[in-house]
Amino acid sequence: MPHSHYEVLGVLPSASQDEIRVAYRMRVREVHPDTAAGRRSDSSAQMAHIAEAWRVLSNVKLRKAYDSERKAQSAEPIRVAQDHVAHVPVARGVFPWRMIGLMVAGVIGLVLVLNLLSGPAVPVRPDGLLQAGSCVEVDANQLALEVDCGGKHSGVVKALVGFDMTCPSDTQPIRDRQGMGIACVVTG
Repeated sequence: MPHSHYEVLGVLPSASQDEIRVAYRMRVREVHPDTAAGRRSDSSAQMAHIAEAWRVLSNVKLRKAYDSERKAQSAEPIRVAQDHVAHVPVARGVFPWRMIGLMVAGVIGLVLVLNLLSGPAVPVRPDGLLQAGSCVEVDANQLALEVDCGGKHSGVVKALVGFDMTCPSDTQPIRDRQGMGIACVVTG
C-alpha cells in the first residue's frame, strides 16, 4: 500500500485542489465495491485509505499541516504510485453559446408573434404636454396648446427650449401654456 496520501490518490504534492478532486473521484471509481475491479477482498481497505487521503488533502488547513509533518519526518522526495496517473488535466467549463442563441431566437420569435397578433396602433391623443413633433394651436393669449394633428393647427413644434434660450431662426417662439418653456414652432 502507498505510504502518503498523495500516493494513495496518485497525484504529486504540487497538485491543485481541482486535480486532487478529479484524482479522488477516479480512484473511488477504480476500487469501489460496486465496480468489477473493486470486487476484490481488499477494496474496503483501499476505500478507507482513499477516503482518509481525500479528507486531509481536500481541506487546505489539514493539507498544510500534513505537508509540514511529512517534511519534518523525512527529507525523502515523495513518490507517486507507478500504476496511477500523476497529473490529471482539469476540464474547464464551456460557455453555453447554443443555449443563449436559442433563448435569443425564442424571444425574438415571441416578439414577432405578439406583434402579428396585436391590432394596429391606436393614435395617441394629445396629452397637453408639448414635445418635438406636437401639433399646436395658438390661443388668444399667445400660448401654445397641443391639438390633434388631424384637425386644425397653427404649426408643429420643432424644439422646446428654456425661457432664457432662443429658438432657431426658421421657427416662431411661442410660450408653452403650462409654463414649461418656449416652443419653437414651424408654422405652415
